This record gives sequence, structure tokens and C-alpha cells, in this order.
Amino acid sequence: MKRVPLRNFLFVVMGVVGIIAILHSAAFAQAKFPTRPVTLWVGLPPGGSADVLARALAEGAEKSLGQKIIVVSKPGGGGTVATSLLMNEKPDGYTLLINTDSPTTRAPHITDLEYDPFKDVDNFMLIGEWKTVWTVKGDSPFKKWADLVAWAKKNQGQLTFGHCTASSFYFGMVAIAKKEGFTFKAVPYPCDAPTMTAVLGGHVMLGGGTAAPYRSHVLADNIRIILSRQKINYSVGHGQSTTFKDMHYDFDLPLLAMIIAPKGMPDNVRKTLEKAFMDGMKSDVFKKVAEDQELAAEPMTGKPFVDYLKKTSATYEELIKEMGMYKSEKKK
Repeated sequence: MKRVPLRNFLFVVMGVVGIIAILHSAAFAQAKFPTRPVTLWVGLPPGGSADVLARALAEGAEKSLGQKIIVVSKPGGGGTVATSLLMNEKPDGYTLLINTDSPTTRAPHITDLEYDPFKDVDNFMLIGEWKTVWTVKGDSPFKKWADLVAWAKKNQGQLTFGHCTASSFYFGMVAIAKKEGFTFKAVPYPCDAPTMTAVLGGHVMLGGGTAAPYRSHVLADNIRIILSRQKINYSVGHGQSTTFKDMHYDFDLPLLAMIIAPKGMPDNVRKTLEKAFMDGMKSDVFKKVAEDQELAAEPMTGKPFVDYLKKTSATYEELIKEMGMYKSEKKK
């Protein structure tokens, strides 16, 4: 039998040992995530709905993750600034972002951005959907949604509608008006608080916004909800709240709360974070905040979530083009 030179034998042994060491190191590195606190950016101003939600989710998820989750505000451009910054972060799971869906489904069609929402970042997880409402002043002659639609059809272009700029409420109203066959005058505001003030002051006939800020005014009968995307429990006994389903409005124009990550996270990191945030959404602190904010918590991850976002984005794109707001149209 031919003898193998000792030098060659040692070379083979060292090679095998080296491979084993590499595999062991990789497995060890995977098992060690996370070894330090995770930073959770919020793409909207501090103190707002997204910020409050992020802090509750972080608190609820920390026990499962085994590390602190530090919430940091990164406001600007309705969440587009934070998304642009996230694109340049390492995909190691230590930097994540909570945003609404606007920087993913609406803003890219309206203006040129530094990122592609489906290529440059990872749309990691859906947290849920904020319930949205269409409201009138408490003494408005419109007692139900059908009254308003009938009036708007007879008085084309005279219905004044207050809304957050480029919001899901605005595009929802555009879709509704198209289906029902009326036109209206849009009156944009920075967001919910000034829109409510405009409704209360009679400056607009109809206002759109997220449900939670309106609660105290509805319970005091100063404002009445006459249309909502979902059932609003607190409106029971304070006027009729017709839903999209009741009106057969089948267009899906939600306001989502979602987590975005840098592109390219390892599978083990993704699974660890996914479990931690899922556990966080089951915590009492998160459930309480979600209830207070009228957030329908509906977690979704992976391809189903990305497909849902793409479908939603396509719906918004069609509306934005019809309205002449598409970025290429505005340049002409």
C-alpha cells in the first residue's frame, strides 16, 4: 500500500480542522444575536402615534429579545428621510425603523426619492392598521353618510373636506367621490389636530383622520363619525358610523404601522426579531396602547406582507396618476 507523506497528511488534517473551526464560528455567531441593544428608529415626530406605538412595542419585545430596544426619533419627509438613512445601515438587525406605509406606498409615486421601497430596504413586518374615520360637526345636518353623498351629488364641488396632506384619508375620499359620482374641495392640514379644529369650527363640512384623536369629541357629541373603514366601538350611541363594507367600498387604502429593516438581514437574525416583536404585540403594554390608538393589530411578515404592500402601492399609484399628482406629470 502506498504511504502518504507526513507533510501531506498534516496539511489535510489542518484543512479539516480549519473548516470545522469556520463552521463552529459561524454557528456561534448566529447563536449570539443579539449581544447588544437594538435601536428602533421612528420616522415621524416624537409624541405622535407612531412614537407611542414604537415605545410600547419595544417594551413588550425586550424580554423575548433579551436586550434593550432603544427608540430614537428620526422625523422628516413623512418618514422618507428615515427610510433613506436606513438604506445605508448594516443589515445586522441592530437598526430598524417604524414607519407608516406612506414612504412605501404613496410618497414614491408623488416625488423622486433616494430609495426604491421594494429593492433598497426590507419591508420586515406589518404591525397593524390605524382605524380611520370621516367626521362632521355634532350639529351637522348630515346625520348619516348617505345624507352627505346625496347632498354632494346635488351640489357638485361644494363639499369641503379637511384632511392630512397626501394621506390615506384624502386618497380614500378621492376613490369614494369617483365611485359615488360627486366632486369636492380638498382642504389640506398638517394632520389630525388641525383637521379636528377645522371640523369643530365649521371651517370644513367633513374631516378625515385616524379614529383615536376624535374619541373625546365624539363622546361629548361635538363631532359625529359618519363613515369609517372599520367598526369604531366608541361611536356606539353617538351617531351612526357606516363602514366601507356597508357602502360596498372595496378599494383598500389603509394607514399601516410597519417595521422596515436594512436589506440583507441573515435568516437567524430575522427569525429572532420576528419572534420578539410577535411576543411584544401579545404583551399587556402593547395591547393597551393599540386599543387606545384604535390600532387593529394584524401582524404579517415575509412574502405575504410584501405582496400586500405592492398591491396597496399599485392602488395608490393608479389614483395618484388619475389626479395628475404623479411625479412625472408634475414635471411637465
